[in-house]
Amino acid sequence: MKPPALTTQQLKERGWTPAMIRELLGKHDRERANELRVGNRGRRVDAPVKLYLEERVVKAESTAAFARAQDAARVRQDSANQGAETRAARQQQQADAFVDAYTPNIVPPENATAMTRTELWRHHMDGLDEWQYSAQADALLGGLRGKQRRDAQNRLYAKHRAAVHAVYGWTDEQ
Repeated sequence: MKPPALTTQQLKERGWTPAMIRELLGKHDRERANELRVGNRGRRVDAPVKLYLEERVVKAESTAAFARAQDAARVRQDSANQGAETRAARQQQQADAFVDAYTPNIVPPENATAMTRTELWRHHMDGLDEWQYSAQADALLGGLRGKQRRDAQNRLYAKHRAAVHAVYGWTDEQ
C-alpha cells in the first residue's frame, strides 16, 4: 500500500501557497491521472495531479520556515484584500457619480396628447441615449468594466424611467 499523499489543492486548503510548495517541499513525490473533465465532451485534463507525501508535508509544516512563509502569505493576502476593497469603494463612488451627474429633462412634446405611451417613451429615450453616449458620461464610466458598468447604466435607466413616469403620471400597471 502506498503511503498517504496530499494533492496540491489539499495543500492550498491547508494554507500553502504555490511559492511555499516550491520552496519548502520541492518536487512532488508521485503523480496520478487527473479526474477533472472539461468541455462538452467531458475530456480529461491532460495535466497529472501532483502528490506530496503527507509525512513530508507534516514535517515541513512544523518548521519555523513554514510559519514565516505562512505569516508573509497572510500579510500579502490582507494587503490584496484591502486593495480589492479600496477598488470596489472607488468603483462604487464612480458609479454613483455617473448616475448623480444625469438630470433628466423631461419636457412633453407639443403633440403629446396625440402620441401613444410607446411613442412618448421613445421620444424621451433619445435624451437618455444622447447623455449616455456623451463625453461626460464616458469619462465618468471610464474605469468601470463589466458588471459594475452595467449596474450603473441600469441605475441610470431606472432614474430616467422614474422621471418619465412622474411627468406623465404613469404607473407600472398601465
